[in-house]
Amino acid sequence: MYEDLIANLNPKPQFNLKSYKNEDFYSEGEIEDLIIKIIAENKPEDYGEAVFQNFNWSTYYHLSPVRKNIVNWYKFKPDSSVLEIGCGMGAITGVLCDECRDVTAVELSRKRATATLLRCREKENLEIIVGNLNDIVFDKKFDYITLIGVLEYQDSYTETPNPYRDFLINIKRLLKPDGKLLIAIENQYGLKYWCGTPEDHVGIPFESINQYRDVDKGVRTFSKKSLETLIKESGFAHTYFYYPLPDYKLPVIIYSQDVLPSRQDAENVENMRVNYSAGKSTVVADEKSLYADIVENGVFEFFANSFLVECSDCGDLGKVTYAKLPDERKEQYRILTRFTREHTVEKKPLSKVCEQNHMRQMLKSQSIFSKNGMNIVEYTAENGILTCDYVHKPLLEDVILKASEERNVSEIYRLMDLLYEEILHSSEQIAWKDNILYTLDIGIEENENLYGPILKLGFLDMNFRNAFYCDGELLWFDQEWVLEAVPAKFILYHALIVLYFSYPQLGRFCSFEEVTDRYGMQDSIDAFQKFQKLFEQLALDDAQIIMENAFRVNGRADYIPNIKKLL
Repeated sequence: MYEDLIANLNPKPQFNLKSYKNEDFYSEGEIEDLIIKIIAENKPEDYGEAVFQNFNWSTYYHLSPVRKNIVNWYKFKPDSSVLEIGCGMGAITGVLCDECRDVTAVELSRKRATATLLRCREKENLEIIVGNLNDIVFDKKFDYITLIGVLEYQDSYTETPNPYRDFLINIKRLLKPDGKLLIAIENQYGLKYWCGTPEDHVGIPFESINQYRDVDKGVRTFSKKSLETLIKESGFAHTYFYYPLPDYKLPVIIYSQDVLPSRQDAENVENMRVNYSAGKSTVVADEKSLYADIVENGVFEFFANSFLVECSDCGDLGKVTYAKLPDERKEQYRILTRFTREHTVEKKPLSKVCEQNHMRQMLKSQSIFSKNGMNIVEYTAENGILTCDYVHKPLLEDVILKASEERNVSEIYRLMDLLYEEILHSSEQIAWKDNILYTLDIGIEENENLYGPILKLGFLDMNFRNAFYCDGELLWFDQEWVLEAVPAKFILYHALIVLYFSYPQLGRFCSFEEVTDRYGMQDSIDAFQKFQKLFEQLALDDAQIIMENAFRVNGRADYIPNIKKLL
């Protein structure tokens, strides 16, 4: 039914129907037609507005750029061949095409395969095969095979007494001797399931915890231990576990067996995001509030919502140990951060426009800091990626939080003063009338004394999270955002906003109002708030934020009504 559409768009990938049996075994119905229409009418970087105008879970899930985050941080060998099993509607296929020499994508559903074809219509290194993997004969072996949300369905598509093991054995034959298999799958005992969210595949609360005894849908997930056993019984000698948060579908952080979250990470509300695609009507606990205790008791790996497992016989696994991924930024500002096994930190742009503009600004800021006598971590650039050595020092944020745990208010203020002194030292000052707030149409009255010193250049990343604390001095890094003619107090205000948003517990004994009053900001708060909003409009994707928030659980407001129903 899409022959005319395909003919008009003239996609470049090969579309192989030799193994297709003229039957699609699963479908979400008419919504897939809408998704294909959006794909056909837009470039991938322009899906956001169309999804926002046709907003529901399916359009958001299939077309969100956050879906790519499950693999876009991974270090594929550049001259490699990839087999993607179950490509769906092409959420990660384009990333694989960009990172590797050639990609073979297999998909059971012709409609979904068509979506991938149109979505990746400019990729000349892609072949899409429609059919069941078990029926396809390949004439080559692969460096990588991906199973993203596929393994759990094999009881329905592999007709053997032990379908999950036999499916993996079959896959292993398609790998080169040093090849790697990547498996992404939900955790049978994921924390979100204990909190009452319906099991992702069968839609019944607590069903995986109850061992799938009440349904017979040919699907199941595994605990960490049982998944590791299954993989090794299938012939793989080595595994390396990653833990995507909030889950593998829409990850914003990738932890690993070598880098697990700290209690501080777990207390950071920005890190511990929670998505419930199946709705909130059965949630009976606040997942975010449980992570700190789970981390402190050493059981995070058991309760992680999802796994991404690297499997191989060669043992060369875990090259990346941690990744922080973008989700709310606009396309031109999307950068990921990854830590490597070699103790380096890498900043990777996720679009050409980001590489050409935003990454170059980071290097320019680095040069300015050095010229001004400021301590800053130095990155080197190669193939568009910035690299520096890992710094084994606490963040200024860590030191602030330690002082807050000790309720040492004088120490907190000393560290804030140190930050503000650095902000004042970062740039020469200019005339008060050149204040950028006066040139913006936000109704600001000119006042010589209200906003304090005006900096020629304002580095908005001069905050508690972007500085190491080294024997009483600050070592800066990742200075991305620069504005001209900015009040120094606004840079401090912005730093405080980030700190108190991430760690609201700070306000229990050292309130935001007290801090801003100490620095003489009370009469300028209204102007700073308006300026902050303008900056957010510049950098953030508002539609993406609104859509994300639609699927987030808001603590007591969502689970207390459900508990009352139970009572």
